[in-house]
Amino acid sequence: MDNEYYKRYEPFFGSWHIKRFIGAGSYGKVFEIERRDFDMVFTGALKAITIPADKSEYEQVLEAGMDREGASTYFRDYVQELNREIALMSKLKGHSNIVSYEDHKMFPHEDGVGWDILIRMELLRPINDALRQNKSFTRAEVIRLGTDLCRALEVCGQYNIIHRDIKPQNIMLLDNGQLRMMDFGIARISRADNQMLAGKAMGSVHYISPEQAKGDETDRTSDIYSV
Repeated sequence: MDNEYYKRYEPFFGSWHIKRFIGAGSYGKVFEIERRDFDMVFTGALKAITIPADKSEYEQVLEAGMDREGASTYFRDYVQELNREIALMSKLKGHSNIVSYEDHKMFPHEDGVGWDILIRMELLRPINDALRQNKSFTRAEVIRLGTDLCRALEVCGQYNIIHRDIKPQNIMLLDNGQLRMMDFGIARISRADNQMLAGKAMGSVHYISPEQAKGDETDRTSDIYSV
Protein backbone atom coordinates (compact mmCIF):
# COMPACT_ATOMS: atom_id res chain seq x y z
CA MET A 1 0.00 0.00 0.00
CA ASP A 2 1.28 3.51 -0.80
CA ASN A 3 1.66 6.08 1.95
CA GLU A 4 -1.48 7.99 0.90
CA TYR A 5 -3.64 4.88 1.33
CA TYR A 6 -4.03 5.30 5.08
CA LYS A 7 -5.07 8.96 4.92
CA ARG A 8 -8.61 7.74 4.26
CA TYR A 9 -8.89 7.08 8.00
CA GLU A 10 -7.99 10.61 9.09
CA PRO A 11 -8.50 11.95 11.63
CA PHE A 12 -7.14 8.85 13.37
CA PHE A 13 -8.67 8.08 16.75
CA GLY A 14 -10.76 11.23 16.42
CA SER A 15 -8.07 13.90 16.25
CA TRP A 16 -4.75 12.67 14.82
CA HIS A 17 -3.34 13.39 11.33
CA ILE A 18 -0.32 12.03 9.45
CA LYS A 19 2.62 14.43 9.51
CA ARG A 20 5.24 12.33 7.71
CA PHE A 21 6.22 8.80 6.70
CA ILE A 22 8.96 7.37 8.93
CA GLY A 23 9.68 3.93 7.48
CA ALA A 24 8.47 0.47 6.56
CA GLY A 25 9.25 -2.99 7.87
CA SER A 26 8.18 -6.58 7.40
CA TYR A 27 4.88 -5.97 9.18
CA GLY A 28 3.66 -2.56 8.08
CA LYS A 29 4.50 1.12 7.86
CA VAL A 30 5.20 3.72 10.52
CA PHE A 31 4.13 7.36 10.36
CA GLU A 32 4.61 10.34 12.63
CA ILE A 33 1.21 11.69 13.58
CA GLU A 34 0.13 14.84 15.39
CA ARG A 35 -2.85 16.50 17.01
CA ARG A 36 -3.39 20.14 17.96
CA ASP A 37 -5.14 21.51 21.02
CA PHE A 38 -5.23 25.30 21.20
CA ASP A 39 -1.59 26.36 20.74
CA MET A 40 -0.08 22.97 21.65
CA VAL A 41 1.06 20.25 19.23
CA PHE A 42 1.17 16.62 20.42
CA THR A 43 3.03 13.94 18.49
CA GLY A 44 2.85 10.16 18.27
CA ALA A 45 3.59 7.22 16.00
CA LEU A 46 1.16 5.25 13.88
CA LYS A 47 1.86 1.64 12.89
CA ALA A 48 -0.27 0.70 9.87
CA ILE A 49 -0.66 -2.95 8.88
CA THR A 50 -2.69 -4.29 5.96
CA ILE A 51 -3.71 -7.97 5.80
CA PRO A 52 -3.28 -9.34 3.20
CA ALA A 53 -0.37 -7.03 2.51
CA ASP A 54 -1.02 -6.98 -1.23
CA LYS A 55 -2.79 -8.77 -4.06
CA SER A 56 0.03 -11.28 -4.50
CA GLU A 57 -0.35 -12.52 -0.93
CA TYR A 58 -4.06 -13.10 -1.51
CA GLU A 59 -3.34 -14.93 -4.77
CA GLN A 60 -0.75 -17.08 -3.00
CA VAL A 61 -3.42 -18.29 -0.60
CA LEU A 62 -5.75 -19.11 -3.49
CA GLU A 63 -2.99 -20.98 -5.29
CA ALA A 64 -2.54 -23.10 -2.17
CA GLY A 65 -6.03 -24.49 -2.76
CA MET A 66 -8.34 -22.19 -0.82
CA ASP A 67 -11.48 -20.62 -2.24
CA ARG A 68 -12.55 -17.04 -1.51
CA GLU A 69 -14.43 -18.03 1.65
CA GLY A 70 -11.50 -20.08 2.90
CA ALA A 71 -9.10 -17.22 2.20
CA SER A 72 -11.32 -14.83 4.13
CA THR A 73 -11.33 -17.20 7.11
CA TYR A 74 -7.56 -17.64 6.86
CA PHE A 75 -6.90 -13.90 7.04
CA ARG A 76 -9.53 -13.46 9.76
CA ASP A 77 -7.65 -15.97 11.93
CA TYR A 78 -4.46 -14.04 11.23
CA VAL A 79 -6.07 -10.78 12.37
CA GLN A 80 -7.55 -12.41 15.48
CA GLU A 81 -4.09 -13.57 16.48
CA LEU A 82 -2.76 -10.07 15.86
CA ASN A 83 -5.54 -8.68 18.05
CA ARG A 84 -4.45 -10.97 20.88
CA GLU A 85 -0.92 -9.67 20.54
CA ILE A 86 -2.15 -6.07 20.63
CA ALA A 87 -4.03 -6.89 23.83
CA LEU A 88 -0.75 -8.15 25.26
CA MET A 89 0.99 -4.93 24.21
CA SER A 90 -1.59 -2.98 26.18
CA LYS A 91 -0.82 -5.06 29.28
CA LEU A 92 2.87 -4.23 28.95
CA LYS A 93 2.27 -0.51 28.57
CA GLY A 94 4.56 1.42 30.86
CA HIS A 95 7.47 -1.04 30.82
CA SER A 96 10.57 1.12 30.63
CA ASN A 97 12.24 -0.82 27.80
CA ILE A 98 9.29 -1.46 25.47
CA VAL A 99 7.66 1.13 23.21
CA SER A 100 4.35 2.15 24.74
CA TYR A 101 1.09 1.07 23.08
CA GLU A 102 -1.62 3.76 23.21
CA ASP A 103 -4.61 2.68 21.09
CA HIS A 104 -5.66 0.72 18.01
CA LYS A 105 -8.49 0.28 15.51
CA MET A 106 -9.26 -2.38 12.89
CA PHE A 107 -11.08 -1.69 9.62
CA PRO A 108 -12.45 -4.56 7.47
CA HIS A 109 -11.92 -4.29 3.72
CA GLU A 110 -14.99 -3.55 1.65
CA ASP A 111 -14.53 -6.72 -0.41
CA GLY A 112 -14.79 -8.85 2.72
CA VAL A 113 -11.22 -10.16 2.54
CA GLY A 114 -8.68 -8.60 4.89
CA TRP A 115 -8.29 -5.69 7.28
CA ASP A 116 -6.35 -2.51 7.88
CA ILE A 117 -4.98 -2.32 11.43
CA LEU A 118 -3.85 1.00 12.90
CA ILE A 119 -1.84 1.05 16.12
CA ARG A 120 -0.98 4.31 17.91
CA MET A 121 2.28 4.32 19.89
CA GLU A 122 4.67 6.80 21.43
CA LEU A 123 7.06 8.54 19.04
CA LEU A 124 10.74 7.86 19.68
CA ARG A 125 14.06 8.33 17.91
CA PRO A 126 15.45 5.23 16.10
CA ILE A 127 18.97 4.25 17.08
CA ASN A 128 19.74 4.26 13.35
CA ASP A 129 19.41 8.06 13.37
CA ALA A 130 22.35 8.24 15.75
CA LEU A 131 24.33 5.72 13.68
CA ARG A 132 23.74 7.73 10.49
CA GLN A 133 25.10 10.79 12.28
CA ASN A 134 28.26 8.81 13.09
CA LYS A 135 27.64 8.98 16.83
CA SER A 136 30.31 7.19 18.83
CA PHE A 137 28.82 5.20 21.70
CA THR A 138 30.95 4.97 24.81
CA ARG A 139 31.59 1.62 26.46
CA ALA A 140 29.14 2.56 29.24
CA GLU A 141 26.46 3.45 26.68
CA VAL A 142 26.91 0.16 24.83
CA ILE A 143 26.60 -1.79 28.09
CA ARG A 144 23.46 0.14 29.01
CA LEU A 145 21.89 -0.47 25.59
CA GLY A 146 22.65 -4.18 25.80
CA THR A 147 21.25 -4.40 29.31
CA ASP A 148 18.07 -2.51 28.33
CA LEU A 149 17.55 -4.78 25.32
CA CYS A 150 17.96 -7.92 27.44
CA ARG A 151 15.48 -6.54 29.97
CA ALA A 152 12.95 -6.05 27.18
CA LEU A 153 13.45 -9.63 26.04
CA GLU A 154 13.04 -10.84 29.62
CA VAL A 155 9.57 -9.30 29.66
CA CYS A 156 8.77 -10.90 26.30
CA GLY A 157 9.92 -14.23 27.70
CA GLN A 158 7.46 -13.97 30.57
CA TYR A 159 4.68 -13.97 27.99
CA ASN A 160 6.27 -16.55 25.66
CA ILE A 161 6.89 -13.96 22.97
CA ILE A 162 9.65 -14.57 20.44
CA HIS A 163 10.55 -11.34 18.69
CA ARG A 164 12.31 -12.87 15.65
CA ASP A 165 13.41 -9.52 14.26
CA ILE A 166 15.88 -7.88 16.65
CA LYS A 167 17.73 -5.24 14.62
CA PRO A 168 18.65 -1.53 14.86
CA GLN A 169 15.46 -0.51 13.00
CA ASN A 170 13.44 -1.90 15.93
CA ILE A 171 15.48 -0.20 18.64
CA MET A 172 14.38 3.27 19.78
CA LEU A 173 16.12 5.75 22.06
CA LEU A 174 14.89 8.29 24.56
CA ASP A 175 16.69 11.61 24.90
CA ASN A 176 18.37 10.27 28.06
CA GLY A 177 19.83 7.33 26.12
CA GLN A 178 17.44 4.70 27.45
CA LEU A 179 16.51 1.97 24.98
CA ARG A 180 13.02 0.88 24.04
CA MET A 181 12.29 -2.06 21.78
CA MET A 182 9.46 -2.06 19.27
CA ASP A 183 7.66 -4.52 17.00
CA PHE A 184 7.74 -7.32 19.57
CA GLY A 185 4.70 -9.55 19.40
CA ILE A 186 3.92 -8.65 15.79
CA ALA A 187 6.76 -10.92 14.71
CA ARG A 188 5.36 -13.74 16.82
CA ILE A 189 2.53 -14.21 14.33
CA SER A 190 4.95 -14.37 11.44
CA ARG A 191 3.58 -16.19 8.43
CA ALA A 192 6.45 -18.61 8.91
CA ASP A 193 4.32 -20.07 11.70
CA ASN A 194 1.68 -21.15 9.23
CA GLN A 195 2.06 -24.60 7.77
CA MET A 196 1.22 -23.22 4.34
CA LEU A 197 4.39 -21.13 4.31
CA ALA A 198 6.61 -23.28 6.50
CA GLY A 199 10.24 -23.59 5.48
CA LYS A 200 10.62 -19.96 4.40
CA ALA A 201 13.16 -17.80 6.22
CA MET A 202 11.73 -14.74 8.01
CA GLY A 203 13.79 -11.98 9.58
CA SER A 204 16.58 -9.58 8.69
CA VAL A 205 19.53 -11.16 6.96
CA HIS A 206 22.24 -9.41 9.03
CA TYR A 207 20.76 -10.53 12.35
CA ILE A 208 18.84 -13.69 11.55
CA SER A 209 19.56 -16.83 13.55
CA PRO A 210 20.63 -20.04 11.76
CA GLU A 211 17.30 -21.75 12.51
CA GLN A 212 15.41 -18.80 11.06
CA ALA A 213 17.57 -18.85 7.95
CA LYS A 214 16.63 -22.51 7.43
CA GLY A 215 12.94 -21.87 8.13
CA ASP A 216 13.05 -24.09 11.22
CA GLU A 217 11.19 -23.61 14.50
CA THR A 218 12.43 -20.70 16.61
CA ASP A 219 12.61 -20.12 20.36
CA ARG A 220 14.05 -17.56 22.78
CA THR A 221 17.60 -18.45 21.79
CA SER A 222 16.86 -17.09 18.31
CA ASP A 223 16.44 -13.61 19.80
CA ILE A 224 19.57 -14.04 21.93
CA TYR A 225 21.54 -14.84 18.78
CA SER A 226 20.26 -11.65 17.15
CA VAL A 227 21.17 -9.57 20.19
